[in-house]
Amino acid sequence: MKNYFFIPLFIFLIMGQFHKTYSQNYWFKLSSPTTIFLRALHCADSLTGWVAGDSGLILYTSNGGLDWIEQQTNTNNNIKDIFFLDENKGWAIAWKEFTPPIGTVILSTTNGGIDWVTEDYREENVFIKSIYFLDTLNGFMGGYPSEFVRTLDGGILWEDVTIDSVPLAYFPVVNFNFYNHLYGYACGGALDIAGVIWRTVNGGEFWTPIDVSDAPPDQIWDIHFIDSLNVLGASGDPEFFGASIMRTSNGGDDWLNEELGIFGVATSLSFRTESEGWAPLSFAQTMMYSLDTGMTWTEIPTVSDLSIYELVFTDTLTGYAVGSQGAIIKYKYPNVNPYVEQDQSNPSDIKLYQNYPNPFNPVSTIDYTIHVGSHVQLTVYDPLGNEVALLEDSYRQRGSYKTIWNAEDLPSGIYYYQLRVGNYIDTKKMILLK
Repeated sequence: MKNYFFIPLFIFLIMGQFHKTYSQNYWFKLSSPTTIFLRALHCADSLTGWVAGDSGLILYTSNGGLDWIEQQTNTNNNIKDIFFLDENKGWAIAWKEFTPPIGTVILSTTNGGIDWVTEDYREENVFIKSIYFLDTLNGFMGGYPSEFVRTLDGGILWEDVTIDSVPLAYFPVVNFNFYNHLYGYACGGALDIAGVIWRTVNGGEFWTPIDVSDAPPDQIWDIHFIDSLNVLGASGDPEFFGASIMRTSNGGDDWLNEELGIFGVATSLSFRTESEGWAPLSFAQTMMYSLDTGMTWTEIPTVSDLSIYELVFTDTLTGYAVGSQGAIIKYKYPNVNPYVEQDQSNPSDIKLYQNYPNPFNPVSTIDYTIHVGSHVQLTVYDPLGNEVALLEDSYRQRGSYKTIWNAEDLPSGIYYYQLRVGNYIDTKKMILLK
């Protein structure tokens, strides 16, 4: 819950400037054909995806973002969400805000966006924020002021869902995620009033809202499943309290909101691996990442100080994100360890051993053996691939060597040490525990 004391804005700004010294190794800016606000994206795989934004714009790529093709959407209204079941069947949501009838326009395609069909939503003055389909027939939409509907026939007809009539039941819905066809969540809420999570365990026939005692003070923008019991929600206060993460460890029976003290609002949440997650912090022009399934978070600046609002990983190697001023950025597999593949040439001639002790505080020893005189480079990297120490960088005769590393000035965490001998590369992980 919020603690209502004043936190000066300049503290957050100073923190942000401090983190801007952190180098960018993962994300780079793609060439974008537009400067308008891009609000949503959906990827079928690492190469194929769509981004959508203001003025009815939908862009399509089939080559990993090298080229973007503008699709004819038959609307100039601002698109708020886009969702595809596969490379062909998809939907998008646009808001008609200035020309009657005021409300929502639903776009649909059956050929990957080559052709889009538009249809006004059933009710005026309703603004759908999110659309999600389980399969070709069963789908859900949510929005403002408190719309929460489902379809059983692929979007031909929409009907109100059944919600447990308890406090927080009828708030705006802004996003969905399902663990399987039966078990899923919707999320949303209202700024400075309550963040709400709705749970279903029967495929959306019945939804139960979060208990009012567990509700955070602001909207919840995204949901991520670590597993069936452990689930995270992305949230935040745009004024004073910054980004926050909702967490359950018992499948949604109880929730805990953790205010992170990081300026910005987490508007999206996606994990690259089981433990490594990323969230854009929207207007703050920063992102945050976690290496421990969301238990702790670190802030870094976005590429070119862009405001990023939506982010998704397609696999462990590829991610995309979009935001204001036509921003499209892509996650790239780092060309430095800890993630570079090993060159296994002559592996029997070279040996890098596990450091000891491990975990360590703050001194550890690294041994290696070479059987031919060579130039040797032994480097330590942090989890983002930034070099934090160069332990060896010289010619060595054949033999066994011992290097001692003192990490007194570094924080606790996972580090990687890499041995390069000619074309041979080997990397191992070590843990600094203070």
